[in-house]
Amino acid sequence: MNKRGKRSFYLKRLAYTGLFAALAVVANGFGIYLPVFGVGASAQLTFSYIVCVMAGIFLGPVAGGIVGGAGDIIGWFIQPAGPFNVFITLGSILLGVIPGLIFKLKMPSIAKIFISFALIFVCCTAGLNSFGIWFYYVRGKGFFLFLAGRLATQSIVWAVNMALTAAMYYPVAKYIFKLPVEKRVKEERESESGLVSRSGDGIVGRKRL
Repeated sequence: MNKRGKRSFYLKRLAYTGLFAALAVVANGFGIYLPVFGVGASAQLTFSYIVCVMAGIFLGPVAGGIVGGAGDIIGWFIQPAGPFNVFITLGSILLGVIPGLIFKLKMPSIAKIFISFALIFVCCTAGLNSFGIWFYYVRGKGFFLFLAGRLATQSIVWAVNMALTAAMYYPVAKYIFKLPVEKRVKEERESESGLVSRSGDGIVGRKRL
């Protein structure tokens, strides 16, 4: 890849990172409250998972982490809800980092989406986010008691976001990023290392008569 092509590649990636970060801010500020089990429990259905995961998938772990972190920090400045929570910010960063790393593996894309969301559920939803909320805002009852109640509602949010991400992945890959879906990882690696092959530049061997 020549200097002009490399510059265009990174400028396009920077533009997409900015776009995803803006979408993450919007997603963090928008939620639908869902009553759960009719006992006063509620879950806020947000779509920040989708934005950060998509950024990680298509832009890589670094850009995905930037999108998740920027979306949380800027969203907090715009609409603060209590003190700044560093645990939730770290969880938001991992929303983009985890799928960015998982999508470097060689396996079907749907499997990588499921693995990404499974790790996100353990590390972010059940881990950093739950601990951060308990540490900053609750602390009147045991963490594991709080966690049990929270996961009962957050499982719904997690499942909806995973299903929507899986449904959106192929159209986004094909029509927005113009990528042959299952070859995306290979092409991205070649692009970043400057080894993208161009059709028509190779020399075809000829048989000697």
